[in-house]
Amino acid sequence: MAAEGAAAAAAVAAGAFSYNRENYLYDAEFRWERFSSAREYANQQAEQYRADIRTLAALTVKKNTLWCVTATLCMALCVALYCAGRLGLHGPSPPAWIMGLWLTNNAAAFAFMALCIFLALHASFRAQAASTQLLTRKTRVPVPTLRQLDEARRFASEFEQQDWGDIFRIPYVSNNGAPKTDDAVYEEGEPVAGEGKRARSAPPSRAGRAKASSWVREEFEKDRAGTGECAALPADTAPEHFQLWTAVQKEFYQHDIYARVCIFYGFIHYVQSLCYYGLGHINIELRAFWVAYGCVFVIAVLMALMLRFDIVPANPEKKYYLNRCEYLGPVAVLPAAIGMSLDFQV
Repeated sequence: MAAEGAAAAAAVAAGAFSYNRENYLYDAEFRWERFSSAREYANQQAEQYRADIRTLAALTVKKNTLWCVTATLCMALCVALYCAGRLGLHGPSPPAWIMGLWLTNNAAAFAFMALCIFLALHASFRAQAASTQLLTRKTRVPVPTLRQLDEARRFASEFEQQDWGDIFRIPYVSNNGAPKTDDAVYEEGEPVAGEGKRARSAPPSRAGRAKASSWVREEFEKDRAGTGECAALPADTAPEHFQLWTAVQKEFYQHDIYARVCIFYGFIHYVQSLCYYGLGHINIELRAFWVAYGCVFVIAVLMALMLRFDIVPANPEKKYYLNRCEYLGPVAVLPAAIGMSLDFQV
């Protein structure tokens, strides 16, 4: 009887050993798959962050490239107007005051466009440099180290280092549970022998996680290592790579803004120079006074619309010093038209 009992016990122990060893190898395989999947998700998230930085840099680069091209074309038009040397080549010499207004506005348009190109190039190159710096220094793909890979894998021989109760665990009897990685599972507290519920700020007790194999508990502790209670961030907190881009953007956003201001001033002066150019050319070459009034009126309306669409007050209810004084530019064309009519009256 004793021999038969010993043989039965040995058979049960051997069966439990084989069963638990297969479970260990099965869990070890899934542990590696879980580690690999987590790294794949982390790499995809990092690539998304890197794509965000590239997109933000490309926005500044493409925008300033368009401004450079537009400013260059406007400078070419200014040079074309300068080629003649004066207004009305086939008629009498124009008055000095209309020549001064035309040449001054044309020169101002040329100068603002050149300044716009300089500022836009600086903003574009600095944005590219900032993007390169963040992509190569800050926002990197989280490639696992050899130590992390070694900690994630398990050898079959490590089964011999587990607790004896787990090596010969009887199925459906003991340690048949598994801990959850969701923090919400332990929010309500877990009972500990001789104590009430644990405090919400206390770490999860081992008694609450006892119903799991030793290798499962070890993996759980490895995942939870280094975590602790910390203050929750506001819901509208920007991701870290956006905060990094905001920090480096301070080095070129002024150039980006003033490049836009310069191209606006350049077009305003160029359109106003067209008004004075039309007054001089139509009155001297054609002597068509009403045509000159109509032509410069259309161009003056265009300039007024540019001022209306581009200058938007931040606070419409606030009273500004010399409010609406920018519209004196389009209005100034009317006295110039009257002056040309008086100078060339028959």
